[in-house]
Amino acid sequence: MNRGRLLGLGLLYLLVIGMALMVVANRHEARQLFAELQKLEKENAELSAEWSRLKLEQSTLLNQVLVESRAKQELGMQKPSADNIRVIRE
Repeated sequence: MNRGRLLGLGLLYLLVIGMALMVVANRHEARQLFAELQKLEKENAELSAEWSRLKLEQSTLLNQVLVESRAKQELGMQKPSADNIRVIRE
């Protein structure tokens, strides 16, 4: 073989090795990104469950019956009588 062909084959060999290394690096990065995606999806599910629990707790705390009973018990509040109610119309 002549010198030009050997040089061409050597260059081709180096290109193939370089491309193989790039494929390995891309696969590694894809695996890392997939692992991060799974972690974020798990975190999203946990936050969604916590949000649902908090919304349920909020609706329970804002329940009118509960608010009224706490106002009576803890603050000594009462419903006003009809004589104490004033309606203002503009």
